[in-house]
Amino acid sequence: MIERMVLLGASGDLTSRLLLPAIAQLAQAGLLPPGFTIVGASNAEWTTEDFRQHIAAGLEQHSTASASTNEAVVRMLTFQPADVTQAEDISRLLGDDRPDALVYLALPPSLFEPVLTALAGSKLRRSDAVAIEKPFGNDLASAQHLNEILHLRLPQPTIFRIDHFLSSELVRRVVALRFLNRVFEPVWNSTHIESVDISWLESLTLEGRATYYDGAGAMKDMVQNHLMEAMALVLMEQPARIDARSFRDVRVEALRAVATPTAERMSRDTIRARYTEGSIGTRQVPSYVNEPGVDPGRNTETYASLTLQVNYPRWAGVPFTLRSGKALAEDAAEIAIRFRPLPAYLTDQWPGVEPNVLRIGLNEPYVGLSTTLNGPETTAEVRELHATTTPPQFTAYAHLILQMLHSDPMLFIRGDEAEESWRIIDPVMKAWAAGQVPLQEYAAGQAPPGPAA
Repeated sequence: MIERMVLLGASGDLTSRLLLPAIAQLAQAGLLPPGFTIVGASNAEWTTEDFRQHIAAGLEQHSTASASTNEAVVRMLTFQPADVTQAEDISRLLGDDRPDALVYLALPPSLFEPVLTALAGSKLRRSDAVAIEKPFGNDLASAQHLNEILHLRLPQPTIFRIDHFLSSELVRRVVALRFLNRVFEPVWNSTHIESVDISWLESLTLEGRATYYDGAGAMKDMVQNHLMEAMALVLMEQPARIDARSFRDVRVEALRAVATPTAERMSRDTIRARYTEGSIGTRQVPSYVNEPGVDPGRNTETYASLTLQVNYPRWAGVPFTLRSGKALAEDAAEIAIRFRPLPAYLTDQWPGVEPNVLRIGLNEPYVGLSTTLNGPETTAEVRELHATTTPPQFTAYAHLILQMLHSDPMLFIRGDEAEESWRIIDPVMKAWAAGQVPLQEYAAGQAPPGPAA
């Protein structure tokens, strides 16, 4: 196992809110290697004691581990002020006589290129690993450029491109449902399935994230990465082996089969909108453009919907709709697989029959299937068969960190996978930037809009 983590950007919110609480979960379960150490670095003029106090406060607020475990994690920490865009500073952080290191870029995306370039000129070894948070690139060209730096300039350490949606919990939920049950795989095709909707809809608004969100929008924040990866799990064929290479191969092939959106279908297949003033429950919400930190001139969307076609024979003619939005009436985060209607001669005889819908939770561990049962006399009743799967033992970040320490890339995005995702999204973002799809509006707390007329 990797025995050392070097956290670049260690003074940021990601470290104290997610990464170190995840480390504490692993420590509590006895899954960290003996003597594991963490070196934090940032441009903050902190001492090790300052860093430890900062992390201790974060663990007290966010960790589920015991107080003694949190204290043990704090003792693992050291801190060095550094300019992480400079190869000399990174070499100093890595050191000479040391175990293999996981270099974690807990940094804003704008720093990825200079930091990766600095890593290329540092004392990084082939046996080290590098972890990069999403978003990986800002468009197809920038993703290709980052991949070029990683593949051509670095000494080929293990690269972990992180999308926490690909934690083992969601992957196991979808993969087990498909491949460990004979009743689903035979009908997992266009003969039986009419459409697939993958949604991440929130009643939350900006919640203080304007600095990031106003520069990204709903499409880049959720659809391009998280929902695209969830779609790949639905689309992919059964891997030949249960190993990292086979599993990532079928995910990439699934995305390659998605047709590039065309200009002719852009206004029909995509929706962009942002919320205006309204109420969500008892809470009054200002218009997005009046939220603190928002630049109205950016025309950032808070709701994005994209319908895609797939060139696999298995999925011919089945639309996949990916949608994400904020300030909506209620929360909904799921994959909804809608099966084709029954023949009319059956539905005419059985009023109330509806097509089956299979629902898979994205952030909640559930699977539901709407089924039709006999009702009184000749009517039908639709019942939901609902199963709650075993809650995960660890957070998504704890799962991912454990995989990285074991140098297992199965749950991480491959370079060509990131490029395929941007290949699909790029034409949409360019059409939106050119005003080819109008920016609609919806009142906070209301349903999102449909396609523009």
